[in-house]
Amino acid sequence: MPSYSEQDAARIAAALNGLGHIAMGHSLEEIRRSKGDTKLREDFHEDATVVLELVAHESKRKSPAIRCPEECEAALSRFRDMVRAIDFDDAVSMASLKTYARQVLAAFGVPLPE
Repeated sequence: MPSYSEQDAARIAAALNGLGHIAMGHSLEEIRRSKGDTKLREDFHEDATVVLELVAHESKRKSPAIRCPEECEAALSRFRDMVRAIDFDDAVSMASLKTYARQVLAAFGVPLPE
């Protein structure tokens, strides 16, 4: 079993929360106003990177914590690639980003409403 520090655990939880924000379709207006789009893109990219590192580590261990690690890694990679230059006002792009985030959370067994 890997030994994650409290700081690592907090980073992972925050990263999953960030992905959950997108997956649930929560409004980003307030955070966009406070951080700006560039910083928000960077934060979401970092979230995906943190979770991708976790998935890669856990898949090497054949951990059952992630149901479909290959699919999860693919969704995280697509999320990371897209979020770098996303226009948060573009509904089509946001729908794709939401799909990728939902795929990631589903791989962790997180139940998501339709």
